[in-house]
Amino acid sequence: MIVYTPGDQTEFTKSDTEEMEMADKLFALGRKGWESAWGDDCGNFEDRTVLSPMHFTHCTPGLIPYAARTVSTLQIYSVKIVGTDGKLKLPLHVYGIVAARDAVDYNRNILFSRRRENCQKLTPEDPFLRLTDPSRAIVAVDHVDFEVQLKVKGSSRSRDRALMSHCFTYAGGYHEGLHTTFSSNSFCTVEFSYERLTETVQATILSARVVEGAPWPFEYGGRIMSSSPPQEVTDSLSRQVVLVDSHRSDDGGEMPMGSDGYIDLSRHVVSVELEESLQFVIQAYSQSGDAIARQGSVRFRTKYCNISRAICEIGDSKVEITVAWSQLAKHKRDILLEGHV
Repeated sequence: MIVYTPGDQTEFTKSDTEEMEMADKLFALGRKGWESAWGDDCGNFEDRTVLSPMHFTHCTPGLIPYAARTVSTLQIYSVKIVGTDGKLKLPLHVYGIVAARDAVDYNRNILFSRRRENCQKLTPEDPFLRLTDPSRAIVAVDHVDFEVQLKVKGSSRSRDRALMSHCFTYAGGYHEGLHTTFSSNSFCTVEFSYERLTETVQATILSARVVEGAPWPFEYGGRIMSSSPPQEVTDSLSRQVVLVDSHRSDDGGEMPMGSDGYIDLSRHVVSVELEESLQFVIQAYSQSGDAIARQGSVRFRTKYCNISRAICEIGDSKVEITVAWSQLAKHKRDILLEGHV
């Protein structure tokens, strides 16, 4: 069994090291392939997508540009790290990048990004990476490539070890409901939980704010989730996009917040099917932290563009949620042809 935490002197075996070296070589070959195919038009391999999820938010209803579409997208719910055959044991301190690339611009759309000095601790109770969006909806009209580059933090940088370096492709097709893809090596398996939604727009959650004058409902923490189509909240949260959860934050269990009652969300962009609504569920934890003290929900009617606001009542408190709506571009060149990015 390989147990590697900061300060641990356990080394990977020779065969383990050779496997990771081969994985790095294969990843490098994939990088060269991308640079050969897309480098001239799409910039550097590590460049991130710069297309805004609110590109068409400002449009006048009924006067939507040709480049604005309602297309299939992937809703990413979670990314989980599971040890393989007892070789890897949690807790682990992990850093690196998980990203998606679609045919819109072939640039990285970041799902998870942590530097070594801001690594995430994975535990048996919480083996999920803390996702920070995609920065815009992941278009699934064509194939979607996923990249995983993760390392385990050691007692010093020289003792850090590669956990996974791998690429895989979502090749399209329709999968009814929740779908899971596994990316594995001899150390661990990375489980991607997602859903392909048809004919979607993208919603950017601009803010969630406790209304002035209302009592603060998150004395013991809480969480905010969204779903489309609206889903019942279960313990597994399998088809909920968790926008923020104080139990999984870096703030010691407190609800992350800014000034004037604004809640600091971890994720902001979700896909919404055009014929469905977007539901938000807000929960306040009890003092014990093991139960839900109060809960409220609110639904938004889907729009092609513009901004919506609604109030979610949670006990005696009110939380105002603001959402920006936008259609999507199937390809960046469609926007360029209209003379603006």
